[in-house]
Amino acid sequence: MGEVTREKIISEFHLLEEKAKLLNLEPVGVYLIGGGNLALRGLKSATKDIDIIVLGREQFSLMQNLLETPLPKLPVYLGQYRSQWDYDLGMSARYVHPLHGFSLDVFVKRVLNKLYLSESMVSRAEVPGEFSSHELFRIHLVSKEDIFLFKSVTSMERVRDLEDLIALVETGLDYEIIINELENQLSKDESLRSLVPRIIHRTDLLTKQIGTVRGLIHLMEYLKEISG
Repeated sequence: MGEVTREKIISEFHLLEEKAKLLNLEPVGVYLIGGGNLALRGLKSATKDIDIIVLGREQFSLMQNLLETPLPKLPVYLGQYRSQWDYDLGMSARYVHPLHGFSLDVFVKRVLNKLYLSESMVSRAEVPGEFSSHELFRIHLVSKEDIFLFKSVTSMERVRDLEDLIALVETGLDYEIIINELENQLSKDESLRSLVPRIIHRTDLLTKQIGTVRGLIHLMEYLKEISG
């Protein structure tokens, strides 16, 4: 599996904007989480995968057309997987770039049957300056606090995942936003409470790695309180 740098992500996303115009597509809005988000923020040099969320089935279909439709000299991403179900929440697909080998995962509203892209997350997302001119392939970066929450829940036991979380903490996070967002998600889906022990584990690992951070301690106290 290849890696993709910040510069390459920017280049590829500009190509997708060009492709969307040639295909005369309706606008598609994508929300970046994970390594692609961190790379565009300059918080990591490269990533092996780009994770994006779209807001509904129609947007999912537009994204499929954009990635899969062949046009001369423009990338056609190779489909590796698509979820068997066909509804508006939790659908997903994985693509691989034909030349560079990095993967691009597309989710509808919910990631890996865990956290949702909530309205508050959407409101906090920002359009990077590099893509402010995009008319059809519209890029949004979810906030650092929301990436922290997603990564605390979905990351594997990998060194690079912990490194990503450390990099986020070192930028300075608003832990009240993280707590409020988790409360928001739990209020809408009680089943997400099963994820709390995982977030506690990640937070404990972070504390052991980087020492005392007041916000992390506050977050840990809150997590232990709601875990019962």
